[in-house]
Amino acid sequence: MAEALTTRTNGELDSIVLSKFLLTAAAANGADPDRIAREAGVPDWALAEDEVTIPARRTMHVWELVERALDTPDSPVSIAGLYSLGALGLFDYLFVNAPTLGAAMETSTRYLHFITTNGRFALHTQDERETTFSFHYLEGEPRQVELAEQFALAVLCARSRGVTGTPVHPLHVGFSQRAPRRHANLADALAAERGVDFGQDRATVTFRTADLARPVLGADPRLGAILSRYAATLPPPPPADWRDQFRQALDTCLAEGPPALDHVARRLTMSRRTLQRRLAESGTTWRTELDAARRRQADLARRTGHPTNASLADRLGYSDPRSLRRAVRRWSAEESDERGEGGGPTAGA
Repeated sequence: MAEALTTRTNGELDSIVLSKFLLTAAAANGADPDRIAREAGVPDWALAEDEVTIPARRTMHVWELVERALDTPDSPVSIAGLYSLGALGLFDYLFVNAPTLGAAMETSTRYLHFITTNGRFALHTQDERETTFSFHYLEGEPRQVELAEQFALAVLCARSRGVTGTPVHPLHVGFSQRAPRRHANLADALAAERGVDFGQDRATVTFRTADLARPVLGADPRLGAILSRYAATLPPPPPADWRDQFRQALDTCLAEGPPALDHVARRLTMSRRTLQRRLAESGTTWRTELDAARRRQADLARRTGHPTNASLADRLGYSDPRSLRRAVRRWSAEESDERGEGGGPTAGA
């Protein structure tokens, strides 16, 4: 079986911008993006960001759920039709500011990790007449890989036409998947002169070598050089630190009302038991984190206003103002110990 269809557990990552684009495209086709995100395990906090990564298996699950929601075997083609340059951030801007189509392809092979560490796009073979690129995924269930592979090559072919402003068509496109019963729409989207084949070792797309010398319309060579130097200094977008994201979710829940373990677990799209286990693995507990969150919120409230003890106690989920006062005394004592003052607690509330 092709490597693209092999499920691995090595922790491949995708930029969140990819899932955000897929969910936006699904919504444009009538699907419920919030439900898809929840079912795929893409948390709310991630969708509010652009510079974090999530496990690639979640993005792959999004593909499967999008197809189910749209109820069409051509969902990758329709979603590719909604793609516009810029949707994938820096990765796209490097492409459109390369001097030639060949240079744009080279940036894609070099910087694909900005979008995914799960995919591999590389120069496969080249001579004076034809140039072939290969593409495959490391992680994903067979149908998930098929959908993602179709989308990736459809977008690549559309980008090639779009940036040159000419009818640059691939000579041939091949897929690692078995031939579907109907693939006319996919073939039309790819517009490969020698057609589309299936059952290859991995996906490939072949262009005329001469076409790769075509200039990219509107490219700014100086900007392209600046972006390339900048991109060369960047590591892949880092995975969001789980504990930081938990604390963000806890702070949000605390601002909305009395905090509850179940509420935070739902926000992080995990079960109560899983959340407790993750906290234990991080060397902390729900009570410890809740106390720290209340302390952060109390400090913020006092810096930005003059709340009464009663209103602040209610906001932080304490049963009465006396409970808040006891907590403030304890926090003050802890601060004194941290500073090594050893003084007695102060009645700060």
